[in-house]
Order: sequence, then C-alpha cells, then structure tokens
Amino acid sequence: MIYLLLFITAIQSLNGTHFTHFQETPMERIYNTYLKIIKNICTGSDHSVSVHPEDLPALAKLAQEHCTVPFVLPYLRSASVYPAMKQQVKGMMLDYYQIEHFTRLTVSLLRKNNIDCYLLKGLSLADCYPVPEYRKLGDLDLYLADPSDLTRAQAILESNGYISEDELSDHHVTYRYIFPKTGRRFLLELHYRVVGQYQYSPANKLVDSVFSPKCLKASTQTIHGYTYTVLPPTEYTFYMLHHMLKHYLYSGFGIRLLCDFTFYLKRHEKEINFRQIHEWCRESRISHLYEIILECCRKYLGLSDSIDARTQYNPHDCHDFIIQILKDGDMGTDISQSLVGSSSYQKVNFLTYFKEGHIQMKVRFPKASHYPVLWPALWCITFICFIRNTYTVRNTTFHQTLHSFKKINQKTKLIHIFENSDS
Repeated sequence: MIYLLLFITAIQSLNGTHFTHFQETPMERIYNTYLKIIKNICTGSDHSVSVHPEDLPALAKLAQEHCTVPFVLPYLRSASVYPAMKQQVKGMMLDYYQIEHFTRLTVSLLRKNNIDCYLLKGLSLADCYPVPEYRKLGDLDLYLADPSDLTRAQAILESNGYISEDELSDHHVTYRYIFPKTGRRFLLELHYRVVGQYQYSPANKLVDSVFSPKCLKASTQTIHGYTYTVLPPTEYTFYMLHHMLKHYLYSGFGIRLLCDFTFYLKRHEKEINFRQIHEWCRESRISHLYEIILECCRKYLGLSDSIDARTQYNPHDCHDFIIQILKDGDMGTDISQSLVGSSSYQKVNFLTYFKEGHIQMKVRFPKASHYPVLWPALWCITFICFIRNTYTVRNTTFHQTLHSFKKINQKTKLIHIFENSDS
C-alpha cells in the first residue's frame, strides 16, 4: 500500500498536478471547479463539471468578478442567483452589438477622413471566441500608428459629437460619445502608444519601435461583414503580453486575458513568428511573463502543448500565478501611479532604493554613466526627475510611490519582470 501511494505521488509530481481531495479548502475547491469550467470552454469540451451545491453562491461571485458569467451560467440553474445572472448575460449580449455598432461608426468616421486606425482588443478578440457575444466588452480601443494623425483625428471626433474626457494618461486620449436617440454612452480610447510607458526605458524603446509606422505592416479582420485594420499576429501577440503586464502590475489581471490569449493563439498559431516573440521578450525583459502565461494557458485552459513547445515554466510558480489572478479579479483602470522597477528583489530597504536609483541613472544616461566621477551629479539629476515624475506623471506622492514599489515588487519577484542582473 505504501509503495502504491509513493507511486501515485510520483506520477502526480511528474504531471505537475496534485490530488487535493482531502486537503483543499472550500476556496481552493471553488477555484478548481471554476478553472475546470473555463478549461471546458477553451477546449470545446462537453464534459460536465461536478459542482457542490454549497459552492454555487461563491462560484457565481467569482464568475462575476472575472466577467465570465456566460460560461458558468449553465451550472447555476438551481441557485437563487440564476435569474439575475441570466439577465446579466442578456445584458452582455446587448452590449456586444451596441459596441459593435459604435466601433463601426467610429472607424468609418475616421476612414472617411483618410485616417486609418488599428482595432485593439474588443471585437477583434471576441471574434476568436466560440460565442463572440460571451466576451465582455468595455470601451473601444483604437491605435493610431502615425502620431501625426492624432491632432487631426481629435478635431474630427470633436466636430462629430465626441466629448473629450479629462483623464491623465501617457498613451491615449479618451472620448465619450452619447447616442442622441437612446442616450447610451460609450468610451473611446484613442491610442498614440499601444501601452503606457514603463519606468524601464529599454522596454519603452522596443515597444515604440515594434509598433511604429515604419515597422508595422497592417493586417485585416472582417467582423460582421465589416473589414477592420488590426495588428499582424506576431505583433498582436506581443501587444497582448504588454497589455497583460500593465494590468497585472497596476490594476487587476483577470482570467479573461488568459482566455483571450488562448483563443487568439489557437486561431493564429501558424501565422505567429514565435522566434521573434522570444527575441522581443528578451530585449524588453519580459520573457518570464511570456513563459508563465503560456504555461498557465496550457495547464489551466487547455492550450495545446505543441504551440511554442520548447517554452515551459515551473508548475508551482504557475499555480501561484493563477491563484493571484483569481484573487485579483478582472482588470480595472490603468492608473499608472506606481513605479515599476527594473528588477525584482528579495527584500526592499534603503539599499534597494539606492540600487534601483543607480540602475535608473544608467538607463537615463547610458553614455555619461560610464564615468564614475560623474555619478554623484547624475544621481542628483535622476532623483530630481523621479520626484518631478512622481507628482506630475504618476500624480501621486513620494511616500505612496515607495509603498507601491514594495507591493509591486512581490508581483515582479514571482515572474522576474524587467530582470536586470546583467546591467
């Protein structure tokens, strides 16, 4: 009997899974049940998942937090929340078609004035789902690769009833549009950068280069009979990684982003240059992020092992990562108030801040930093720039920035974001 138990334990370890029937807490059981349901959706499986009746309220709450109510709804028929959840699904489907109309209206308006833009996320990713209407849509995101188009696009929008919103952002401007007949309100984020800037300058330079009009070659995607301009599959994959990183660090990640990534890779696997993805990830120092996301999509969402097969990640870290995602809930607003460091640290203290400041000095002054005699002056300039950015760019305080740095360091430590050991 002992040998049998040892054999089972060894097999579990090899598979990266654990039988927790006798040890899992109620919350762990709910997480496991929820992930099985999501995996069924992502793999198109019709296998039923067993749900404990007492878990139904918590399962419903988790689905709401991650905007995945349509996927869980069939399991909630006996729950008291079922009528309300069913109504939410109907509302999501209505929102889908209203946002589809708003998207076509806005893109058509810009095209009419000879401004082409890239459709980001939204309808584009929903189209990869088995039921597009089941992906929750929020605002409309459009990207202008040519910065010279921004001022003209703003003038066109404002002359056609789009109202500028006062929002602090380093990568987009926001507009609100109200349909006259229905009073329905929609938000447009008009991007002049695909994602907000990091404190780590080399990542910013690479992102700007990859998505510049000089390097970017447009693809197209037809949705409900209308053809949109979209990012090419390799660039789209890289964009999704940086979009996930921003939300992981600043607001909330959400299982929905992993679903997006899974469905997109399943559809475009043959068109994605994974060697180029690896090169870009190494250069912007987010290789660990890509690896843990890909492995989590395989382990928990059923993505095929054949997709970028050589890329793997530690199963235990994947478990911690998915738990963090489930706890965080769906993504919120990217407030860009936190300082994202260039590395991850076991402990955060005064020496940590000094080391981080020294690294940022080298990033800011790549040539002058080669001369140690200049370091004291460069440290002072870097610190002054940091204080200025704290109050004018991040719109926060010195104390809050340091506090946020400690908190975010725990997340960067898990996946080694912007690991800078060779600086």
